[in-house]
Amino acid sequence: MRRRRLSPLVGRHAELAEISAAWDDACQGHAAGFLISGEAGVGKTRLVQECIERVLARDGQVLAGSSFRISSGGLPYGPFLDALRRLLRDRAAGSLAELAGPRFTMFDQMFWPEATEAPELPDGDASLRQARLFDVFLALLGQLAEQAPVLLVIEDVHWAEQSTLDLLSFLTVALRRERVLLVVTYRDDEPAAGPLPAALVELLRGVFMTHLPLAPFGAGDLGVLLSQLAGNPLPTAVVDEIADRSGGNAYFAEELFEARGIGDEVPARVRDVVLLRVGTFSADAQAALQICAVIGRRIGYPLLATVAELPEKPLLAALRELAANRVLQADTGNAYRFRHALAQEAVYSDLLPGERARLHARVAAALAERPQLGDRPRSTATAVVAHHWEATGDLPKALAAVIAAGRAAAEVRAFREGLTYFTRALDLWDEVDDAADAGMTRPDLLAAAARCAHDAGEHETAVRLVEDALTATPRHDVVARALLYEALGTYMDRIDGARALRAFTKAYHLLATSDALAERARVTAALANSLSIRGLYPDSAPLWEETLSLARRAGRKREEVLGLKTSGWHFAMHGEPETGVGRMREALRVARDEDDVEGICLTYNHLSLALDFIGWSADAVATAEEALRWSVDLGLMFPPMIDMLDSIVLVLYRNGRWRQAEEVADRLLASHHAAARALMTFVVLGELGTARGRPEEAAQQVKQAQEQLKNDEDPLDHGLVHAAAAAFAMWQEDYETARAEVEAGLEVVGAHGDDQQAVALCVLGLRIEADEAERRRARGRAGASDEVLRHGTALRDRARSLWERMGTRQKSFPEAAIDAAMGEAEFARLLGGEPHPEAWGEVAAGWDRLARPYPAAYARWREAEELVRKRDQRAAEVLRAAGEAAERLEARALLREITALADRARLDLGAPPDEPAAEPEHPFHLTEREIQVLALLKEGRRNREIARTLFISESTASVHVSNILAKLNAANRVEAAAIAHRLHLA
Repeated sequence: MRRRRLSPLVGRHAELAEISAAWDDACQGHAAGFLISGEAGVGKTRLVQECIERVLARDGQVLAGSSFRISSGGLPYGPFLDALRRLLRDRAAGSLAELAGPRFTMFDQMFWPEATEAPELPDGDASLRQARLFDVFLALLGQLAEQAPVLLVIEDVHWAEQSTLDLLSFLTVALRRERVLLVVTYRDDEPAAGPLPAALVELLRGVFMTHLPLAPFGAGDLGVLLSQLAGNPLPTAVVDEIADRSGGNAYFAEELFEARGIGDEVPARVRDVVLLRVGTFSADAQAALQICAVIGRRIGYPLLATVAELPEKPLLAALRELAANRVLQADTGNAYRFRHALAQEAVYSDLLPGERARLHARVAAALAERPQLGDRPRSTATAVVAHHWEATGDLPKALAAVIAAGRAAAEVRAFREGLTYFTRALDLWDEVDDAADAGMTRPDLLAAAARCAHDAGEHETAVRLVEDALTATPRHDVVARALLYEALGTYMDRIDGARALRAFTKAYHLLATSDALAERARVTAALANSLSIRGLYPDSAPLWEETLSLARRAGRKREEVLGLKTSGWHFAMHGEPETGVGRMREALRVARDEDDVEGICLTYNHLSLALDFIGWSADAVATAEEALRWSVDLGLMFPPMIDMLDSIVLVLYRNGRWRQAEEVADRLLASHHAAARALMTFVVLGELGTARGRPEEAAQQVKQAQEQLKNDEDPLDHGLVHAAAAAFAMWQEDYETARAEVEAGLEVVGAHGDDQQAVALCVLGLRIEADEAERRRARGRAGASDEVLRHGTALRDRARSLWERMGTRQKSFPEAAIDAAMGEAEFARLLGGEPHPEAWGEVAAGWDRLARPYPAAYARWREAEELVRKRDQRAAEVLRAAGEAAERLEARALLREITALADRARLDLGAPPDEPAAEPEHPFHLTEREIQVLALLKEGRRNREIARTLFISESTASVHVSNILAKLNAANRVEAAAIAHRLHLA
C-alpha cells in the first residue's frame, strides 16, 4: 500500500498507544482487534491512517477496504474485495492464485477480467460453500501473516451488508495465533438499523476485540488542529468560536475554518458549510464534483473521464482545484477519493431529482458497456450498475441489472444480498411490460430467490417462494417441477420432516421414466438421503443403487461419490463388510480424482466409522489418521470436515486413543462452525469426563450433546447421546435417571431397527440393574427386588433376541456378540449366586480382540471380583491388568473401583519387580493444557483472560479451571494457585 503524506496527528495519543500495544501483541502471534466508533467527522479515518502509516513504517502489511452507501442490496463482501484488489495492485499480481497459491482461486472468481459466463458452482450444502469461502480468506490472512504481520482495516461498517458483517464476525472468533490486527470503524451518531446492531454485539463477543469509542475534541486539541491547518497559531477567540459551533467535531471544525470570509452568515450544519464552500468553486469544478458525488466515495479517473462532459484539460484543472480545496484527494490506482464521506453526501443531496437521474444514467450506461471502468470485482460491479439504473427510474434496465446483481451475489455466497436483489426484482416484475426480456423467467426468479433464502437461513421464506415457483411452472415441464419439489424437500427439511419426505418422493416419481439422467440422479440421491437420515435404511438401500447407476450413466461424479459412499455403508452394516469397504474406498478415489473436498470429507467420515463398527480396528485408526493428515494439509474447517472430524473423535475414543481424541476435539471445537455440529465430540468428551471422574465437565458436555438432538433424526446419534447420559447418571449413582435414559434410547433406536445399538443399550441397562441389586445386597437386603429382576429379565431377553435376529448382520457387528455375552454376565451378577469369572474373562478377551481397552478393563475388574469370590489367586493378576489399563487411559472412576476392590480383598496391585510403575506425566494427573491454565491461574487471570491468552473459548477455560480444582481438591481459584506455588506445579 502506498504511503500518504499526513499532517501530524492531533489528540488520540492514548487510543494510538493502545492500538500500538495490540500491534506488538499481533506481531508476537496473538491476534488482536478494535471496533472504533464515533460520530461522522470525529476523526476515525485519521486515526486509522496514522495506524496504517506506522505499520508500513515497521514493514508490516496493510489490507484496507471500506463500505459505502448503496440504494439497495449492498455490495457483497465489498470492503474485503476492495482490500484484496488493492493487495493485488500493490504486489503487481494478476490473481490471488498467482500471489499466494492455487487454493485461492476461489477469490479470483470474483475479479475482473473474467470469462463472460459466471463460473458454475458445485452442488452441495450452501453452508459448506460460504464456510469454505470464509476459511479460505482466513487461510489467506494466515499465509500473508507468515511473511509479515497484517493490519486488516474495514471502515464504515454502518453501511456494510450482511455478508461483510458475517465474515467479520467469523474472523473475530476464528483468528487465533495469526499475526493479524483487525481494525473496524463505524458511525454511532445515526440510528442503528438493519443487520448492524446484532453484528456489533457479535463483533464484541470476539475474544480479542476491544471497543474504542472516539469522543469529540476539546478546545485545546481543536486549537492545535486548526493552527496546523492555518500554518500559525490562531487567536483563542477564533478557536473557541469554532469549537463551540462544531461541538469538537474535527471535520466540521475544518470546514468552518475554510469557510471563514466566504459570507457574513456561516451555516450551523456541516452539509450547508460544505455547500457554501463548493459554491465558490469554478463551474467546471462544481460540474466535476457533482458527477463524482454520483459515482461514489471513490472515483476512478477512467470512469470519470468517460462520463464527465468536460475535455481532459478542463477536467484535470477541475480535479486540481478540488484537491487544493481539500474536497478530493488522490487515491491508489489512478483514482480520487472524497476526503470525507460527509462532503460526498452533501454534494449529492444538493442535486435536483432530474440532475441525479441524468448523471446516474450516464454512469450506468458507461459501466454496463465497459464494466472494467468501475475497477471493481464482478460481484460488486453488478451491484453498482443496478444501483445506478434504479436511480434513473428506467425500470426495464433496472430489472435486468437487479437480476444480474442477485446472480452475482449468489455466486460469491452472499446469499442474503442475493435474496434482497431477487426480491427487489420480483417487486419490479409487474411494473415492466416485457419483464421476460430481463434474462430470467418468473419461475426461475422465484426459485433463485428461494435458494438464496434457504442458504441465508430463512427456511420458511424459501418454502413460500418455491411453492410460488411451482404454481408458476407449467405442469408439462416435468423436469423443472421435479427439481422444484426436490428443492422444496430440501428447504422443508428444517421445518417439517414428513412434508420434506413427501416432496422428495414427488420429485422422484415425476422423473421415474424420464431420460433426464442427471436430474434423475439428483432427485434419487435426495430421496435416498432423506430416508437414510431418518433411519429408514431398508427403503433407502435400493435407491442408493439406483443413484449410483444413474450417476455413472449421466457422468455425475458428485452423485457417484454419494452413491458409492452410502451404498457401501449399507453393505458394510448389513453383513457384507468387504463389499461395503471396497465401495467406500472407491468413493474416496473418485472424490480425490475430482478434487471434491466435500465428497472426500463425507467418505472419510463413513469409512472410518464403518471400519470401526465392523471390528477392523487397526484399519479404522489408520484411516482416521490418514484423514487427519489430509485435513491438516488442506488447512480449512467447514461443516463436512467438522462432521468428518466429529466421527474421527468417536473412532479414536472407542479404540483407546483418548489423548489423541481430545487433541482432535480441541482442534474441532476451536472452529467457528463446530458448536452446532459436533454431537459425537460432545458425547466423547462427556464419556471422558465421566470416566476420568470429572462430573461437572461430563454434565456440561452431555448437555451440549442433548441440545443437538432437537433437530437430529439420526437414530445412531440418539443412541450415543442417551448412552452417554445414562453412563454419567450411573456413575453418579442416579439410577432412576440412568434407567430413563436407557429407555429413551431404546425407544428411538429400537423403532429404527438399529439392533446392534439396541443390544449395547440393553447391556448398559443390565449393568444399572445389577449395580442396584449389588447395592441392595450390600445393605443386607435381598439382592434383586421384583422390580429389578423384572427389568433385568426383560433387558436380558431383549438383548438375546436382538442378537439372534440380526442374522447375517452379526458379521458386521462383532462387538454385538461381545455385548450379548456381557449382558449374560451382567444378568448373572444381578442374580448373585455362584461366581463365574470365566464369563467375564471371555468378554475381556473379546474386547481385546477389537482393541477396546476401556470395556476390556471393566470386564477384567468384574472378572477379578468373581475370582475374589472364588478365592482364586489369579484375582491379583487380573485386577492388576485392569488397573494398568485404567491408569493408561486415566480412567479414574474405574481406577477407584479397582483400587477399592484391591483394598477390600487385600490384593497387591504394585507393578511386578521387572516392570516398575510408570509415573504420571504431570502430578495430580493434570493434562498439558491444564498445566498451562494453572500457570495463568497463579498470575490471577480470570477465565476470559485465560481464554484470550490460550485462544480457547471462555466456556472451555471454565471447564479446565473446574477440572483443576477437582484434581487439586482445592475449594477455589486462590487455593489452587497457592497449591501450585507451594508444589511448583506450573
